[in-house]
Amino acid sequence: MFDYSTYVIDFKGENKAVNLTNIEKLSIKKSSDTIRIAFTGDTHINFDEFEDFVSAVNNLNETNPIDFVVHVGDIADFGLPQQYLWGNSYLLNLNCPYLVVLGNHDMVGNGGLAYSEMFGEYNFSFIYSDIKFIFINTNSMEFNFNGQVPDISWLDSQLQPNDNFESAVIIFHVPPLSTDFDTTLEDGFSSVIAKYNNVLFSVHGHGHHHEVYKQYSDSITYVNVYSAEHLKFNVIIISKGNFKVETHEF
Repeated sequence: MFDYSTYVIDFKGENKAVNLTNIEKLSIKKSSDTIRIAFTGDTHINFDEFEDFVSAVNNLNETNPIDFVVHVGDIADFGLPQQYLWGNSYLLNLNCPYLVVLGNHDMVGNGGLAYSEMFGEYNFSFIYSDIKFIFINTNSMEFNFNGQVPDISWLDSQLQPNDNFESAVIIFHVPPLSTDFDTTLEDGFSSVIAKYNNVLFSVHGHGHHHEVYKQYSDSITYVNVYSAEHLKFNVIIISKGNFKVETHEF
């Protein structure tokens, strides 16, 4: 009946192991040559708009099926467990699977533990329709620029080609060149992404706006997706080794 601390983590049922639960849903979902992914992020200060995003995706899913939704981080403003619960309560209303990336605001206080309890590992991946989707923690500043975030060795191991996947998509919160990204790891990060010539594109949030750009001379496309405050969201469609980015309003 009483909360003795705003930092107490007591997640149960549908609020635990959320990413793994949704990956398991994708493993039994019939895939096709075309994949449609809806993106949002940075909803930590826009809960009303977050709810509207969910409704808009559900409506779109009725006519143009969405394979899954990705929230690119900052679901909580101060890393508070109650903010996590609020955020996930909206996502639970989606009529398709969803994944959530770790953002810098999610790490405030004991928010990193809250993320682990609710969503799982900071770095994770899965293969869907011959594409490996790699989610990596890039919130360097929240780890005091310790030279280990992002984990470039782990990323390299995930991208090493094998017969299980044809190409990869990399998803994270803080992009390179941001002041929150460890500058000593920037070259290594960008080099690994281009190393095996198998990355279709990368997606991130943190900037709140939408932009499609090439950061380096390696031709890797970076997509910064809209935050919900703009009353817009992006859908990325992947088909036969190509992709395009759509913008939808709500």
